Amino acid sequence: MVFQLPAGGTDDEGFPITESIEYTRAWASLKTLKGRSFYAAATSNNENMRDFQIRYQPKLSDEKRPNNLIVTWRGKEHSIESIEDDDGLKKTMSVRLKVIS
Repeated sequence: MVFQLPAGGTDDEGFPITESIEYTRAWASLKTLKGRSFYAAATSNNENMRDFQIRYQPKLSDEKRPNNLIVTWRGKEHSIESIEDDDGLKKTMSVRLKVIS
């Protein structure tokens, strides 16, 4: 999974971004929905949502992460719904994404 700054904004130095810039990469484990969570997602039309678990990266914390990041996974772009530190131990993070294209 690749976290990217999309084209159209400006970088940290104020220069315009003409094409997507890689922010960071992460190996991810896709969490599949089972049981109640599967049926809850189906009833609320969340079939385009994906949950992943990655190793903790400080640059992806709420304080440091740019607001406009997108994620590319398996050739599809996703918007970030949330990134949370699991259990506050700074070992893993849960990433929730929504398909854009």
